[in-house]
Amino acid sequence: MFPFYRILEVGLYSILSFLPFVLLALYPFRRQLRLSKHMIIFLTGLLTVIQIFLGLAAAFHPDANKGVLSFVSTIVYAVFYFTAVKAAFGKTLFTLLMLSNIANLVVTMSKCAEGLIFGNAMAIQSYRWTNSVCMIFVTLAVAVPLYLYFRVYYSDGITKQAGASSWNYLWLIPTTFYLLWFWRFYGSEKTALEITLEPSSSIFMLCINMGAFLVYHTVLVLINEQERNRTLEAHTHQLEIQNLQYENLNRQIAATRQARHDLRHHITVMDEYLIHGEYDKLHEYLQDYKKSLPNNSAFFFCKHNTVNILLCYFAQQAKEKQIDFSVSASLPEQIAIPDNILSALFGNLLENALDACQIVRDRQAQIFVKAKTQPDAFFLQIENTYCQEPVKDREGHYLSSKRRGPGIGLESVRNIVTRYDGLLEIEPKDGCFRVSVLLNIADS
Repeated sequence: MFPFYRILEVGLYSILSFLPFVLLALYPFRRQLRLSKHMIIFLTGLLTVIQIFLGLAAAFHPDANKGVLSFVSTIVYAVFYFTAVKAAFGKTLFTLLMLSNIANLVVTMSKCAEGLIFGNAMAIQSYRWTNSVCMIFVTLAVAVPLYLYFRVYYSDGITKQAGASSWNYLWLIPTTFYLLWFWRFYGSEKTALEITLEPSSSIFMLCINMGAFLVYHTVLVLINEQERNRTLEAHTHQLEIQNLQYENLNRQIAATRQARHDLRHHITVMDEYLIHGEYDKLHEYLQDYKKSLPNNSAFFFCKHNTVNILLCYFAQQAKEKQIDFSVSASLPEQIAIPDNILSALFGNLLENALDACQIVRDRQAQIFVKAKTQPDAFFLQIENTYCQEPVKDREGHYLSSKRRGPGIGLESVRNIVTRYDGLLEIEPKDGCFRVSVLLNIADS
């Protein structure tokens, strides 16, 4: 029977070497979890118990293959992590490897501190309370600043859409530092324990992690800068749409002013026909005059003013380019979505549809718009014909046909959907490109 105090020592060490880092690994993706919070808590507890049992097996069974036990521990942890986190593989792997390097730093410094404070006689023993005491202080010294950094900076940067494809390679950075650690501790004739007890090893690990952390931070700075540029491009794109609407409104105002100016001349001619009783000529003149007036019958689509202005603008653009434009919009005067969000949503999708239709030559180009709202949801679907098959990047985002990288319009729509905890479905099929958006407005 194993001494109870030894079981406590092994259990405490297993918890300290595992739990803080799995919590830190989950924190940046706390809003991107596949499982419920209760299930995450349950599985984390279960995983901690598994780690304790693996530690007991390594401590009390000298014949046990510690390499196999460590491999099993790593595999179980990785399976749990990649199952729990719903994010790009490169991002999760980057975070996992980064924290693995930091965990190695904590273990190394704790063991070295144990040897310096309590003597090598205690330090050469595995899972002693002296090691756990040192690990508590080292973990606090490392984990608390790291948590604050994650909270203020890392969590925001890791969830940004900018540089999505870059994460497929960025995980190689922490991998490189991991290999440096492995070479230091397992690439010489000394045992890993002997090397760990040398203060120079802790200094080496500290320098390695500080250098690595500087690289990690530089990566996030570049991603944040790329995100700001992308946001600026999106705002510029939105201003272009608004400028087009303004130009269209000015054209309509100018046409109205011209019509009012010409009206007195038309009245003079019609008055002459009436005076001389030339009613047939007057009727013919009125018919010609009616044809010259702009057709306003299609210039009302829904009660919501902002959406109606956008639909009128793109209907006019489609008419000038001989594109069929059909709308079924059942929207009230007020919607629990700001006008600038609706403008970005409709403007980006309709502009993309209009661009795609302009190069269709083998059949009649068409755009269909459906929009409706319910007390807790907003639905928009836009379909358009196309002839060039859209291209995706490795992250599954559609690339722009006018610039390098993902399309700004669809990325802006994707961000709106994320903001409103909604759904976005994009389906190109049989020459018809369909974009469906569902926004949750229950809490708006």
